[in-house]
Amino acid sequence: MKSFTEPLIENKVFHIYTRGIDKKPIFLSDKHYRSFLWKYQKKVSPYVDTFAFCLLGNHFHLLIRVKTYQEIDKLTDLKLLPKPKGSVGLFISRLLGNIMNSHAQMFNRATDRTGGLFESPFRRKPVESLMYLTHLIKYIHLNPVKHEIYGNYEFYPYSSYHDYLKFKPRIINKCEGLNFFGNLEIFEKFHETDTLAEEKISKLLIE
Repeated sequence: MKSFTEPLIENKVFHIYTRGIDKKPIFLSDKHYRSFLWKYQKKVSPYVDTFAFCLLGNHFHLLIRVKTYQEIDKLTDLKLLPKPKGSVGLFISRLLGNIMNSHAQMFNRATDRTGGLFESPFRRKPVESLMYLTHLIKYIHLNPVKHEIYGNYEFYPYSSYHDYLKFKPRIINKCEGLNFFGNLEIFEKFHETDTLAEEKISKLLIE
């Protein structure tokens, strides 16, 4: 198995993903899923633009753009949050590591287990083209169906698909995300339709 661990870089888009050690569960209840998303929203999302996410039983996917230090510095809602010292990418990597550690501690207490929960370090892969990015958003949203966890990706409660249908989503950058497709109608149709590039792109998508 290849390990993608290159540093996160300002103003670049990354596919971030990891799973439980030995492919074991990292979420067992609605509380586990919602707790992780709440921590991500509060601790990480101010520093990144999130274009897609999906939490499944034993793994999760995130698609993010790392904001620049200048963008972060201008955000008024960061007054009560820490600002990066040094590399923004390293700072965000530590934040992700912190929420994963916090989740592991909560999960261990709830299930009376000890030790690590996630494969470490989390994996990350840069996204270099618009075509790859749009197919990756679709791939992430269709993951519950792919793994036969949920029959309909549109209603899966722990992915960002339904957030794109909300007026004011909490985590994703809906405006920029839809701009990759053109509009919401195209976004929805793209998820429903196989494309000629689908097979080629899917070979590049690594869980």
